[in-house]
Amino acid sequence: MFIRKNVVNLYYKNILNYIDMRSMLFTVVMVALFACHPYSASAQLDAVRKVFNKSGNRRNEIVVPKVGKYNVYKADLHTHTIYSDGDVTPGWRVEEAWNDGLDIVAITDHMEYRRIERAMYRYMKDYIREDLRKEGGAVNTNVLNRAPDSRGLLVDFNVSYDRAKKRGDELGLMVIRGVEITRGKLGDYNALFTKDNNTIYDPDLETTIRNARKQGAFIFHNHPQYSKKTKSTMPEHCEDFHAKGLIDGIEVANGYNFYTRLFDLCMGGGYTPVANSDAHGLISGTFSGAGKEYFRNMTLILAKRCDEKSIHEALKAGRTIAYHANMFVGSEKLLAELFEASISVEVIGESKKDFRVMVTNHSSFPYSLRWDGWREAAVYGMSSTVINVAKGKKEFELIPTNMYYGKDKSPKVSFKLR
Repeated sequence: MFIRKNVVNLYYKNILNYIDMRSMLFTVVMVALFACHPYSASAQLDAVRKVFNKSGNRRNEIVVPKVGKYNVYKADLHTHTIYSDGDVTPGWRVEEAWNDGLDIVAITDHMEYRRIERAMYRYMKDYIREDLRKEGGAVNTNVLNRAPDSRGLLVDFNVSYDRAKKRGDELGLMVIRGVEITRGKLGDYNALFTKDNNTIYDPDLETTIRNARKQGAFIFHNHPQYSKKTKSTMPEHCEDFHAKGLIDGIEVANGYNFYTRLFDLCMGGGYTPVANSDAHGLISGTFSGAGKEYFRNMTLILAKRCDEKSIHEALKAGRTIAYHANMFVGSEKLLAELFEASISVEVIGESKKDFRVMVTNHSSFPYSLRWDGWREAAVYGMSSTVINVAKGKKEFELIPTNMYYGKDKSPKVSFKLR
């Protein structure tokens, strides 16, 4: 009986061991198969990593709500390339704009000053075989405040635009043909939407501007701090040009410069405000904090469509807001409408004296807020903040203190509490 019991126990023990071995073998095989399966966790993770590690352009979107019937397009209307005194190609200038979330970029190389051209000839002299070189070289690359010699300027001023537009078409970014009229102490001006940059130059400044105007150009005064007068003022003849219908706008921000003393003149004088990078080198070097604390300079253009006709009409009509380092300059009406389109409020609680109000920002731009006369807060892009609002009214006013329609003048926008 004892022997029989031990045999039975041994029998069951062997069966269990056999089952355990089969289970272990099954587990090992299944783990190996699963690890090799294309849909395993490890394989899926590798596949996802490959997708994110693939090289290619990445666009950082800047969200701006529609304002009334108008879309808000982000533009840089003043940039340079290797075809004047910039350090990057036209295609690279377009890629930067696309990567930074812009919708429009203007290529505005100088006519009168082309530093890189002479340098390129020096580089090519060492590069091209001597027996293949042709006689010639950079001619009239610096005719600031003086006329060129009898040979003229001798270059094609449309090339930089043509090459930029080709890349813009590939990326779906609008490229505007433009040119910078550079006259130093007489002031510098950007002409946009020109038809042929080769027929614009004249030794006389006003004649040059009129030549651009004949092509239907929108013209604005660049970086006014470079005038002979005190910083942030414009040459007297610029206002004379404006009175003659030759100047449409003023650059209230250029690179890191912000011309607060010009706000009243710009908005009160009927000029269109613009803010631009005036990029010569890499944007990442010019605006080191762009995409972090703030965005690169841009002109917000309110238009129905992103095409030349609509954008040109919006600029002429003054439907722009200049953006510089989280500050905005424009008409009181447009600033208020943009802010109202971007912000919503909701009462989420109350105390004896105050309402607790959640302020939500539906745009990528941050706003600094003031209300109840003295209370202040910030609401960052695509985020919300909770504020206390004094009871006693059915609505309250928010003042975006980083918006200006004149020097130290900010709009007021009313929001209902109930």
